[in-house]
Amino acid sequence: MLSLTSPGQLRCLEETLRRNLPASLPVLGTVMTVARGNPAAHEVLVDSWPHFGVVLTRLRPEEHRDPRDFYSNQLTVFYRDEGAWRGLLGGTGAVGWTRAFQMQGMQDGMFEAVREAAGARGLRMV
Repeated sequence: MLSLTSPGQLRCLEETLRRNLPASLPVLGTVMTVARGNPAAHEVLVDSWPHFGVVLTRLRPEEHRDPRDFYSNQLTVFYRDEGAWRGLLGGTGAVGWTRAFQMQGMQDGMFEAVREAAGARGLRMV
């Protein structure tokens, strides 16, 4: 996963996400926050740039204080390619499966993909 930090990249991503409303709404809000100073210490990750299949936002790993606090560990996702989303869940460290977290997104198939990835790890979703 690539972390987008430059203002130009974030602006470009913001424009793309605006064209994909309403499905991109949860991610767009975090991208806008990061682009405008990032007071919540989030990061914006993409699987590739500039032609991304998945955008994931999360709290920076160094900001995690309590691994049981699912409220502060919120992730948002928007994807154009469900296969890339499933691949991210199964094969990268982008999602910290050892911590409690909330996953927010508005696309069909998101919940099922997370449930399958959690089940493959022997984890229970609440």
